[in-house]
Amino acid sequence: MDKGALMISFIGISIAILYSIYQLFISKTTVGLEQEIDEKMKARPIANVIRYLIFLAVNSFLANMFFDIGWLLWISFFSAVALWILLVEHRFNFPYLISIIVILLIFLGAGVPKHQQSFLNHISDHTEYNCFSIECVKVSQVVIDDELKTEIETYSIQGYSFDWYLLFSKGALLLKDEQGNMEEFRGVNIGGLWLLEK
Repeated sequence: MDKGALMISFIGISIAILYSIYQLFISKTTVGLEQEIDEKMKARPIANVIRYLIFLAVNSFLANMFFDIGWLLWISFFSAVALWILLVEHRFNFPYLISIIVILLIFLGAGVPKHQQSFLNHISDHTEYNCFSIECVKVSQVVIDDELKTEIETYSIQGYSFDWYLLFSKGALLLKDEQGNMEEFRGVNIGGLWLLEK
């Protein structure tokens, strides 16, 4: 996206945010809406909201486990946090801190990938290397005689390891080019986020 389109996008989203803030929080036209919502919320049992949040938390968590769709884990996490806000008595004592730690550990562990392909996918998505099962291809741009050209180098995979632990996983990849030069990648995944070192 060029600078002009990016600037127009920023201006557009700024106008939308400012207009919505004015309409929802400053303008007097929402007073009737607030009274109507207040009356309906008092009439509706909170049990339905709790059932809906439990449904979202459990099924999104399971769908992420079965289909490995990362954004479903966020839906499950925010539903669980909403349930925790509604159901837990908020006093800063030992059981309160334990409930926070348990929620965080469950979702931290669920976000850690358990399959080996995750590390190769991360390298392919976030570096100039594109890795397949037995080799990686490095695609880079070079300037030769004042012309921009694409340079492709092939690397064979000499070693690959992936270890999954309950709350984190580690990956390592050793590559060798056609001249015998070696490249090594190492990474640690915490909660679904790869921290890569080369």
